[in-house]
Amino acid sequence: MDYIIEAVSTVSGWMRPYLSEIGLSMVATLLVIFGNDITDFIRKQIGSLKFLLKLTLFVLFCAFGFAFLTSFVTPLLVGFMAKTPDGWLAPLVIVLFYGIGLLAQKKHML
Repeated sequence: MDYIIEAVSTVSGWMRPYLSEIGLSMVATLLVIFGNDITDFIRKQIGSLKFLLKLTLFVLFCAFGFAFLTSFVTPLLVGFMAKTPDGWLAPLVIVLFYGIGLLAQKKHML
C-alpha cells in the first residue's frame, strides 16, 4: 500500500510545476462547454438595444468578459489545487477532468 501512496505523491510532485497550465486548461474547457449559454444570456440581456450598441457590447463582452473570467477563475482554481496535499493532488486533477468530461457529455459535446 505504501508504494501506491508513494507513486501518487510522486505523480503529484510532477504536476505541481504545471498547476497554472492545468488550471487554465480546466477553465478554458469549462468556457468552451458553457460559452454558448453565457453568450445566449448576454444576447437576451442586450437584445432590445440598437444594433451598433448591441454589437459593441457583445464584442466587448466576448473579448474582455471571457478574458476576465479566465484570468479571475484560473488563479482561484490553481490556489485551491496548490493547497492540496501531494497524496490527493493527482486524484483531484483526474476527478476534476473526468467531471469536466461528464459536463461535456451532458451538454452533448462528446
